[in-house]
Amino acid sequence: MPIQVRVALIYINGNIRKLTAYCLPALAVSCLLGLLLWPLPESIAPSYSRVVRFSDGSVMRTYISTDQKWRIFLPLEKIDPLYIRTTLAYEDRWFYWHQGVNPVSLARALYLNLMAGRVVSGGSTISMQLARLSEPKPRTVVSKLWEIFRAFQFELRLGKRRIFELYLNLAPYGGNVEGIGAACLGYYGRLPDRMTPEESAFLVWLPRSPSLKRRRDKTSPIDGRDKVLDIMRRRGLIDDGQYRRSLKAAIPSKFRQFPCMAPHMADYLVQSYQERNDIISTIDRDIQLKSESILRSYDKKMELAGASNASLVVIDNRTRRVRAVVGSLDYFDSQRQGQVRGFASFRSPGSTLKPFLYILSLERGLINPEMLLEDAPYKFGAFSPVNFSENWSGLVRAEDALSRSLNLPFVMMLRRYGYSRFEKKIRELGLIGPLEYGSYGLPIITGGMDVRLLDLANAYASLAKGGSHGKLLLLETDTAGDEKQVFRPGAVWLALQALGKKDRPDAPNVSRYTMPKGRIFWKTGTSFGRRDAWSLGFLKDYTVGIWTGNFSGEGSDSIVGALAAAPVMFDVLRALEDNFPRELPWEREAKSEIDIIPVCAYSGYKAGPYCPKTKLVKSLKNAEPFQPCPFHQNFIVEKRTGYRASPWKNYQKGELTEKVFLVYPSQVQLVMAGQGREPQFGPQQRVDKNKKSLELVSPVDGSLYLVPFGVRNTGSIPLQAFTAGGGKIHWFVNDVYVGDTESWEILELEPKGSLVRITAQDDMGTSRSARVEIRTER
Repeated sequence: MPIQVRVALIYINGNIRKLTAYCLPALAVSCLLGLLLWPLPESIAPSYSRVVRFSDGSVMRTYISTDQKWRIFLPLEKIDPLYIRTTLAYEDRWFYWHQGVNPVSLARALYLNLMAGRVVSGGSTISMQLARLSEPKPRTVVSKLWEIFRAFQFELRLGKRRIFELYLNLAPYGGNVEGIGAACLGYYGRLPDRMTPEESAFLVWLPRSPSLKRRRDKTSPIDGRDKVLDIMRRRGLIDDGQYRRSLKAAIPSKFRQFPCMAPHMADYLVQSYQERNDIISTIDRDIQLKSESILRSYDKKMELAGASNASLVVIDNRTRRVRAVVGSLDYFDSQRQGQVRGFASFRSPGSTLKPFLYILSLERGLINPEMLLEDAPYKFGAFSPVNFSENWSGLVRAEDALSRSLNLPFVMMLRRYGYSRFEKKIRELGLIGPLEYGSYGLPIITGGMDVRLLDLANAYASLAKGGSHGKLLLLETDTAGDEKQVFRPGAVWLALQALGKKDRPDAPNVSRYTMPKGRIFWKTGTSFGRRDAWSLGFLKDYTVGIWTGNFSGEGSDSIVGALAAAPVMFDVLRALEDNFPRELPWEREAKSEIDIIPVCAYSGYKAGPYCPKTKLVKSLKNAEPFQPCPFHQNFIVEKRTGYRASPWKNYQKGELTEKVFLVYPSQVQLVMAGQGREPQFGPQQRVDKNKKSLELVSPVDGSLYLVPFGVRNTGSIPLQAFTAGGGKIHWFVNDVYVGDTESWEILELEPKGSLVRITAQDDMGTSRSARVEIRTER
């Protein structure tokens, strides 16, 4: 070889070495930068299906992902370890040893493909398979090189655990089903936290042939599963006995429909917790199924009553966890607006707020259970409360007013207690309405403020806990916060004596119900126009709330709480009974707050100087009623005739005597056919029948009119009088004319000022006056 050629070759070889020494490190740095800087595929972070579970972790309902896939994300710790080990043994035995690519597997795949003359093996690692799943491409050499690049990138930037986790959650299982979570739920009806060997083997093999049909290589699903079982046995994942038993097991014949249970509650939770994909609710599967079955068994009866829908709530009193919820009778019935969540809709509660006012009035010393309350027709501005029965009792015991759910006694009770105070308490109970609290006025106690069944049931659960109120829990992972004592246990206990009566008039057909054997306390309610029927009750451990009616707001004569809602409530409580304790946990403390006090034997008020007899009644300690009996009044009368002594007549010694009379309010006198009137003057002291005598019925001279603070519609003072000879009655307030009425007709006077003088005058010029003090509560 000429010397010139040899010199040239030596020169070229030296330059190549220098070039290699510079280029190889630069190439390595470039590749590393590419792995680090090149964006990861967006598809490795897809949207996942949202899952709502029962309290035991089983699936209640799943929602398809935003890209229309059934894809449930599960971290590795929530997947059965046997399935994880089987996947590694079958798909990538050396996954934790290589760096994304297994050269031996690639070489073996190349050899098998050359021998077969077609692609029979890809030699892909799990990392490479994840690359193919995230960016599907035709199976070419270029695609394989790109998978290798992505595999190295995943290893460098994601790590082994994350790669494996993504692979298990994105593996194809046919159609729009991806990931082991959706696959196991579809084929076996549960998530893969506990799996048998045959289930693991079947689902490990399935991504190789996502349909249940025989593959082109004539491998059937059962053959594929058995192949994986053999690998599991050889790798020591199962023993020979498990292997033989698993071979005999059948494989799923089809893909199941995904669960859609308690759909209303699932929708409510998904809407309430939008940041969560996996929601574990407080709903108890067994209680939910029992409650749904009982409620739907009344479908035909409710339809006959004119109610097309119903809702139900069950609360565990011990933990305040919601254990069952039904939003409507049929979620999929669009004609009956089945997807409306009735438990979260605002509806008129009828009389169901009365127990809370009763308890508050006991605490304030306004009533005791034996006190007589007025039950007669009154008018408060445009509001004229009428009882459900449309009858009046005149006077009724406070406890009976609650058990019979009478309206007028509680309207009067609210006026005495104060609207603003009551408003504050129902706020503390979590009872909210669609309007501002000050918008409702006195009708709030008869159903004027719409509430939600969920909130109202929680308020009744507070009664079951002796007046202790806390937040309702919807997620099993939530912890109960500190509860606030809203009511005194003793006052609650006194109210329960009325709510526990099983033969009370507000449920006239209660004898036909199958009553729970344990002590049950309940209250029914019916809204104005009979649009809503309610029944809320509780035993020691559970509170149940029922609403029935029409989402359209249409009423019906038979939509009545005692008839349409109470039977369902009784059946649900009966199904939940476990034991029947004689006492609630807090009753002993409550009874220690009860005192026995003497009161007027007739009225239940504090005995006045003219009350002839007293009796002992239960009352809340330090909250004894302070108002003396208003019914027993002392009058001076003529001993011989019994007429009331006349101030214009001179009497001899011994002609007069004192006598106590029962005197009722004027409206009560009308209901009780004139009973309870004051003694009359003698005939010689009366106006001649030919003249037009005048008597002022309302207001009573010296009476006090309390205006509830914060109420827009404050009611009115009824002006009423009668004349013996007919004619008009002319009314004056502080000597200013305000209007005319017929005899017995009522004129409404808006309460203004502080001290007013009201005068009634007939056509003959006869007049009667009364002074009234008007005071605003604070």
